[in-house]
Amino acid sequence: MTLRQGDVIAKKYEIERELGSGPMGPTYAARSLANARRVALKLMAGPSVGLAAATPVVQRVQAARSEALIPVIDFGEHLGQLFVVTEFFEADSLRRLMDSYAGERKAFSLQEACQIVVRVLEAVDAAHQAGLVHRHVKPGTVLVNSRSVGPGQGKVVRSIRLGGLGFSEVMNPGTLAEAVVERPDSRYMAPELASPSAGGTVQSDLYSVGVIFYELLCGQTPMGTYLAPSQVREDLPKHVDDIVDIAIAANAEDRYPSARDMINDIQRAFTDDDKPDAGVSKRTIGMVVGGSVLLFGAVAAFFALNDPQAAAQKADEADRVKVIKENTYDAGAQAKKAEGHPNMTYIPEGSWIAGRLRAENGDVASPTEPLAERRESRGYYIDLFEYPNEPGGHATVNVTRDQAEAACAERSKRLCTADEWERACKGPELNVYGYGNTFSAEACGTDPGGDKDVDGTLDRTSGSQEKCKSGWGVYDLSGGALEWTSNRGSSNSKFGVLKGGKIGQTAQATRCAYSAEQNPDNPNRAIGFRCCMDDNGQLPTGAAPAEAPADPAAPAAPNPP
Repeated sequence: MTLRQGDVIAKKYEIERELGSGPMGPTYAARSLANARRVALKLMAGPSVGLAAATPVVQRVQAARSEALIPVIDFGEHLGQLFVVTEFFEADSLRRLMDSYAGERKAFSLQEACQIVVRVLEAVDAAHQAGLVHRHVKPGTVLVNSRSVGPGQGKVVRSIRLGGLGFSEVMNPGTLAEAVVERPDSRYMAPELASPSAGGTVQSDLYSVGVIFYELLCGQTPMGTYLAPSQVREDLPKHVDDIVDIAIAANAEDRYPSARDMINDIQRAFTDDDKPDAGVSKRTIGMVVGGSVLLFGAVAAFFALNDPQAAAQKADEADRVKVIKENTYDAGAQAKKAEGHPNMTYIPEGSWIAGRLRAENGDVASPTEPLAERRESRGYYIDLFEYPNEPGGHATVNVTRDQAEAACAERSKRLCTADEWERACKGPELNVYGYGNTFSAEACGTDPGGDKDVDGTLDRTSGSQEKCKSGWGVYDLSGGALEWTSNRGSSNSKFGVLKGGKIGQTAQATRCAYSAEQNPDNPNRAIGFRCCMDDNGQLPTGAAPAEAPADPAAPAAPNPP
C-alpha cells in the first residue's frame, strides 16, 4: 500500500509526505487532525501479527522511557495494515551522516564515535529493561539532529535517538527475515538472527551496536577476518579493539552481558593510562578512514616488522579488507536460481584473491603454489554438494575426469574451473578454508564409519557437517574427496587439476588454494567431482548439452586400482 499527500489514516492523521522506506515498510510525515501535531507514521509492510497481538508490544514500548528513544504515540489499523505513530524528530539518519563523512574524507574522532554509540546503548538498555529486543539496530534507525552553535557557529551539537523499537515484534517473523537478510543492512544483524524464527536476545542488539562502532571508527563494517581498529588507525587505544571483539563475537554468550557493561567498557577508552602514545601517527599508511581504501599490496611495506610472519599476516589481512570492501554483493542476485537445478547456488561476479597467502609459508603451503593475487570472476552456478549433488546422499568417487565431464554434461552442466572451485570455497570473506581461517578437523568431521569407499561412493553423507560449508553456502569443499576440475596441469598438460582435500589429511591439503595434478585416467577412492554452470544456464561453446534426465545415473565406477 502506498499513501499519498492528503490521505487520512484512521480518521486521525493526514499524510504530508514520505520520509523514507525500508524492509519494514514506508514512513510518512503526518499531522494529527486533533491538535495539528506533526508525527511520523510507519505503515508496516506485509502481514503483521494483528492489532490484538500488537497491543501489549506497543504498551511495552511506551513503558521503555529514555531520552534516547523515539516515543510511540499511537497505533492502529488502516485497511487491514498495521500502522505505528511516533513523535516526529527532525533529523537525518546516522547512515547519511556516515556517508557525508566518507564523501568528505573525514573520520569520526574517538570521542564522536563513543558519544554516538553510548547514546544508542542507552536507548538499547532502556528497551531491554522493558523486556524488548530491537533486532534491527542499524545506522538507518539511529536518528541524528545536528546544529551549529557558539561563536561563528563553529561547534556542532548532536541530539541522537533510536527509532524502530517494537517494529520487529509486530511484523510476521518470516516476512521480516526475508526483507532484511536480502538487503545490505543484514551485515548489522547478529548471526543468530538469520533464522526467521529467531527472537533475538540482548546480545543480538549489542552485536549490531558493535558493528556500528567499528564502522564509525574504520569507515567500513567488519567482514570475515577484519583488521582491529587500532591497526586501521594508530590514534586509537588498544582497548577499543577489545570492545569491538567482545561486542561482535560470533557466539552470543561471548558478548557483553548488558548494554550498561558495554557503556562502562567504552568509558575506559578515555582513561589516561590507556591512551595511545603522543608520538604515534594519526593515520595508518595506506588507509584514509571514512571512505578511501587500503592500497592493495602496498601495506606490506608498512607492516615490515621484525617478525616476518606477523608482517605477512598483516599484509594478507589488509589485502582482504581491500577486496571485501570493493565487493558489495546484491543478495537478490545471489539468490538467483538455475531453472531445473534446485541444488545449485549462484556466485555473483566480483573480485577475489586466488592462491596461497603470504603468511602460508612452507609449513602450511608449498612455495610452488602461486602467491595470492587479485582476480575478477564472472557470475556462475555451482553444485551445493559433490556429485550426484544430493543432500543426505553419498559422493561418487573412483571416476576418471572423462567420466566426470560426461556426468556433468548429462545434466546440462560442466566441470568447474579451478578458479570457480577455489572462489566458492573461500567465500565472500576470502577464508583460507571452506569454514574459516584456522584448520579444524572437527569443522569437517566424518560420519560414523569413516570415509570408506563403498560401491564407488564415499561413505560420508553429503552436507552432514553444518560447519563444513563456505560463505557461499557450498558444502564439503575443505572435506570429503578431491575433486576434478576442467583445468589442465601446468607441469604436464595431459594431467588434470584436482582441488579440495579428503578429510583426515593435513591442514595443507584441505586449504581452498590447494591443488594437485594427476593422470585423468587413473581414478581412486579419494577423487570425486561437482558441476558448475554458466550464468546464462548454457554450456560453454562447443559443448553438446544433453536433455537432463529426471534421475541421472552416476557414472559407472571402474574396478579399484
